Amino acid sequence: MESRNLKQRGRHSPGSPDMLPFKADDVAGEHSHGAKYTVDTLDADGEGASSKTYGAYPIVSTVQRDNGGTGNNDKSTTDFSAVSLAAGIQGIMRSQDLVTVMVLTVLSLMTRLYRIGRSNRILWDESHFSSTYAPKYLNHTFYHDVHPPLAKMLVALAQVVAGFNGSDLKQSNKYPENVNYTMMRVQIAMYGVALVPLAYLTCLQLRLSRPMAILAASFVLFDNAICVMSRFVLLDAQLLFFTALTLFSAATFQNVNKYAEPFSHRWWAWLSMTGFSLGCVMSSKWVGLFCVILVGIVTAEDLFRKFCDRIPWEDYTMHWLA
Repeated sequence: MESRNLKQRGRHSPGSPDMLPFKADDVAGEHSHGAKYTVDTLDADGEGASSKTYGAYPIVSTVQRDNGGTGNNDKSTTDFSAVSLAAGIQGIMRSQDLVTVMVLTVLSLMTRLYRIGRSNRILWDESHFSSTYAPKYLNHTFYHDVHPPLAKMLVALAQVVAGFNGSDLKQSNKYPENVNYTMMRVQIAMYGVALVPLAYLTCLQLRLSRPMAILAASFVLFDNAICVMSRFVLLDAQLLFFTALTLFSAATFQNVNKYAEPFSHRWWAWLSMTGFSLGCVMSSKWVGLFCVILVGIVTAEDLFRKFCDRIPWEDYTMHWLA
């Protein structure tokens, strides 16, 4: 036999005895506003009661929370947010989203890497970043440029992996035969490849349906400008990748912050990932400042909502410090 209690989110401290009883039919309705509830189970003799607390994920059943979203014994729908919160990366690997992510990644590889080494010409802004700026890091030559250094250092890293010696290519319009320009372009293109699966996973964290998330990822997959920029040794692919990583990390953290226990290992991990990706996007190009502003606005709104929910001052101060 089971008896359920509902604890209103944000109105009581974790140990508060002020609990509101409700029927099993009320669970679905309470899911819509992010409540938490406990399930108390008695054994056959009516003794040995045990309880388990669940975060009330929208339209996610108990079975799906426990098994990572596979829904073997339940026909209800689920979403990636609930899966990721309930079982982390293991939940993703066991869910139907893994197949979709793999298909999108393969398609992204095809569009970004197909005949990427066809031309040995130094094309477009490769004359700046691949021929001039990045080799200076390899030659330990000081120079000043308007952009922050991270994206150019990643280009220099791609050149090191490709076996480039850092010679100045400024006077040439073609890569020499001893320069593995294809390997350089492939490494930079991988940042563009990652944009497509990240778009899908981010949309799921924003609680879009799977068909809409696939549609959004398809927009990124077949966008001609994004595809072209990913195929050359430029800074844009790195910038877009870190921007997408920031949005995914921030959206995941907001779900963990809303539906899971605050200050847990998962909470700190996604907060740290958000900060790390913000640092990377700001270190790639100054336009990344707009991404920092976006996350800052969301953070300010979250702190204001916590203030309105009247959470304990100790917890509220910890949220500000974090």
